[in-house]
Amino acid sequence: MANTVLYPGDTIGVIGSSANAAMLVTTARKMGLKVGAYGSDETSEALQLADFKAVGDGRDKAKLQHFAESCAAVVYDSAHVSTDVVKFLAQYTKIPQGSDLLEMMQDRLLERAFFEQLNVNIAPYATIIDLDDVYQSVNSIGYPCVLKPIQKEWSKGRELVIRTQTDIAKAAGLLDWGTYILESQIAYDREYSIVVARDQEGNQQLFPITEGESADDQPFKTWVPANVDPAVASELRRIASEVGQHVNYVGAFEVGFYLTKNGSIYVKKIVPAPSENGYVFADAASVDEFEEHLRAICGLPLAVPAILTPAVTITFTKAQLPAMRTQWQIKPNWHFNFYHLRHADDDTVVGHVAIQGQSVKTILDQLDDTGIWTDGPVLPDKSDQETD
Repeated sequence: MANTVLYPGDTIGVIGSSANAAMLVTTARKMGLKVGAYGSDETSEALQLADFKAVGDGRDKAKLQHFAESCAAVVYDSAHVSTDVVKFLAQYTKIPQGSDLLEMMQDRLLERAFFEQLNVNIAPYATIIDLDDVYQSVNSIGYPCVLKPIQKEWSKGRELVIRTQTDIAKAAGLLDWGTYILESQIAYDREYSIVVARDQEGNQQLFPITEGESADDQPFKTWVPANVDPAVASELRRIASEVGQHVNYVGAFEVGFYLTKNGSIYVKKIVPAPSENGYVFADAASVDEFEEHLRAICGLPLAVPAILTPAVTITFTKAQLPAMRTQWQIKPNWHFNFYHLRHADDDTVVGHVAIQGQSVKTILDQLDDTGIWTDGPVLPDKSDQETD
């Protein structure tokens, strides 16, 4: 994409209906941009907050074209946006994030080929076509391992954790859906991530390393500063910077890592959009990831992220809302963020709390003392936590 600058009063479009989309809309409007939002859910917060909205799905080509032609540039909110939609929009407006990284991260084989090109550690895996491939590959990969479709969008209900040879037979029906990968499950000790911002000329700014815990491979608790060995931190930053040098992408993205007890670093995933782990910077740092993302998109110089105070973010579900009402009245250092979801089950994440304090340990102890998260979410056993 040729270098371009968006000024206050120019129009930017946001594709998606997630919490990320709402934060992009809010930040863009704060920066003086006019904002349009496109999504299938008319009641979503992103569409409600935008200056104008278009309701439709990825098949509404006429609506997509009209939306694109109404915007000087369009950004997408998450790794789940269809690459077909992004490529279609790119015919009519600028898409600074592009589709290359998005397409690569939605296909597990393309993703792993990219990681191998960078010569970084990833969980051992094998390409699986039929049941015989599973029997042959499990000998080298070992137990436990997980069988996953190569297209991440097909994953729900179509993955299988294999702990013993008797589990392999359960894979027979799944393999009718297409090509899979069989991947070792890494027994890890810590989770880290780095948000990287990349501008139109390829310049980068790395946010400070975050540490956290995930549930069902979704961020649950994140904190800064991270407790990380200097040598490990240096290698994490090197890998994240290397990723940024090899992608055609403008904006903020996340590189996630696992660290094992023996000090081995594994790349977990890349998120080609602002990340839930990055929410912590809104209350901890000199610039948040959404503003940095839009600075890159708009052609502004990237800010230098720096930690101003220790902080922790933790998600809460609909079932935990009564407990949030109690803390609302008594916690001066809790900053509440609600996603305003219209349709949510009891176990749906409906917001997060950002907490500042003298140290990460002090904040984590304060969270433990509330007892709110003692029984949930149930964090997966770390030996069973899969890479993305």
